Amino acid sequence: MKLFLIWIMTAIFIVTSPFAQISAAENFRVMLHVDSLPPYSFDKGDARTGIIKDLFAALVKDTGDTVEYVRVPFKRALYQFDEGKIDIEPMSNPIWRKSSSLKAIYSIPFAVSEEILLFNADKYFPVNSPEDLLGRTVGVISGYYYPVYTPYFADERIKPHPLRSENKLIQLLLAGRLDQALMNKDFAQYQIKTQNLAGKLMVGEPCSVLDMMIRFHPSKKNAVPRFNEAIQKLLNDGTIEQIYDRYR
Repeated sequence: MKLFLIWIMTAIFIVTSPFAQISAAENFRVMLHVDSLPPYSFDKGDARTGIIKDLFAALVKDTGDTVEYVRVPFKRALYQFDEGKIDIEPMSNPIWRKSSSLKAIYSIPFAVSEEILLFNADKYFPVNSPEDLLGRTVGVISGYYYPVYTPYFADERIKPHPLRSENKLIQLLLAGRLDQALMNKDFAQYQIKTQNLAGKLMVGEPCSVLDMMIRFHPSKKNAVPRFNEAIQKLLNDGTIEQIYDRYR
């Protein structure tokens, strides 16, 4: 009789466990750039998916959740995140959002983001520290936070030239209107590869290397443990590395 009861309880556990996971599943509104930001995301309707969509497709396959992507301008996206109208910022770091009063919750790291100086190849010179750029103008993205260079921009020892997108920075570098710009390394290398810009643009040494995490609105804190489990699984089996390799 005792063995029979154990068998019954085991059978109930096996049957109900998947339903428990399904009942916990949610739909998440995920922040995505309005403009194409390869290799992370592409324009709406583009057949290419990008790292963010590929990553979340793999994650929700494991967590059982669903996602919808919200494309709004960057500053508005951050505001909507604070208001709870967007649930997830897919690639973030607490250093970037330290000015926010919202106590967001972060996943475990799944990758790193390297910030580099991208040069017009004719203007390249080795830069080992911000001191090497004193008195020069550097292209930046309006609204972005650059941990190493922000103090130099604040007192204008280095002059920032803000633009609204990485694509605009590339255009000005190619036109010779900027000599150097701060740029995400993955983005810069993807552009050089796909647009055959080797010899026209040159990648400098990393200025900063930050862990990439998923930033969750506090109202979604219960989902963080299952996403952490999924991230760790995808790191262990090499899936995340394979996703990045598709665009290298």
